[in-house]
Amino acid sequence: MKQIWITRKGPPEVLQIKDCADPTPGPNEVMILVRASGINFSDILARRGRYPEAPSPPVVVGYEVSGTVEAIGSSVSQFKIGQKVLAPVFFGGYSTRCNVPEEQVFLLPEGMSFSQGAALPVNYLTAYGTAVKMAKLKKGDRVLIYSAGGGVGLALQDLCRWIGVESVGVASLFKHATLKDLGFDTLIDPNHPEFESELSRISGSRGFDAIFDSRGGQSWESGLNLMAPFGKMIAFGFSSCLDEITTGVPAFIPGENSVWYGVDLFKLAQANLSVGGFNLATLWKRSFSEIGIWMEEILNLYRQGHITVNVDREFSFEKAIEAHRYIEERKNIGKVVLVDSGL
Repeated sequence: MKQIWITRKGPPEVLQIKDCADPTPGPNEVMILVRASGINFSDILARRGRYPEAPSPPVVVGYEVSGTVEAIGSSVSQFKIGQKVLAPVFFGGYSTRCNVPEEQVFLLPEGMSFSQGAALPVNYLTAYGTAVKMAKLKKGDRVLIYSAGGGVGLALQDLCRWIGVESVGVASLFKHATLKDLGFDTLIDPNHPEFESELSRISGSRGFDAIFDSRGGQSWESGLNLMAPFGKMIAFGFSSCLDEITTGVPAFIPGENSVWYGVDLFKLAQANLSVGGFNLATLWKRSFSEIGIWMEEILNLYRQGHITVNVDREFSFEKAIEAHRYIEERKNIGKVVLVDSGL
């Protein structure tokens, strides 16, 4: 089989394809012949050495795959060879074959492509965890979504449309027309010369019922001034640390004890606000059982036509360097996936 390795910390060029021995599934494992592997921003940060959950290089990352069942372990009872499946995986997804615990494997819904199957797990689990489980969005709410053109941003928008929530997205200007077509009510360019004042104007006297912040740093602080009473600000990433690497300008100056941003609980109490955070990897480390329930609920939403899965581009395994560069340069609108050109 082929695997894409992060050989050392650095730019996209540190990625390298290697031929490795085919795996043999354990008793409770399903071996998937991988047709598509999802790329996430966490993979970019792992390659740069800024993702704490990732092992140190050399390492094969990748959190999600789709394909066909090629072999099953002796104790596997729910799957048969040849079935089309998708699976969230805890690293190792940049492979043309992948062993996955049976509980993490799900049948690919009818009508869903392999690329969509590889695009769904991480983005929609993150969106579901933040929007449905943490923010508990309800019809009529108003939310602000950072990185609106990314995979999670579009997954959040999908859920907002299903629930009946008004969405305001932060995204580069060249993405606005597409994002409008995908359902965003209002969009703002993060490079707008009066970005902060524009956000204040858009939030108005009402404010936002929830803010989903993948950027971090200064945006965490400014977000507290944009929320409605009982509003929730949920951090699910820190993409601005990549800007720090590429520009040399600190994204946020750490305070005492290396805390990026200290929350004043008294001020939160006075303003009737909540601040939270979501990390799929650390939740997964505790147990997959809750995540498995969410996956079934998300797949049912897809089967019922309530959500779509947007794939921006497919890159062959041989073009992994170009795929990482494409995401790092913030060119994508939705998910980017790797596909095995030999299948």
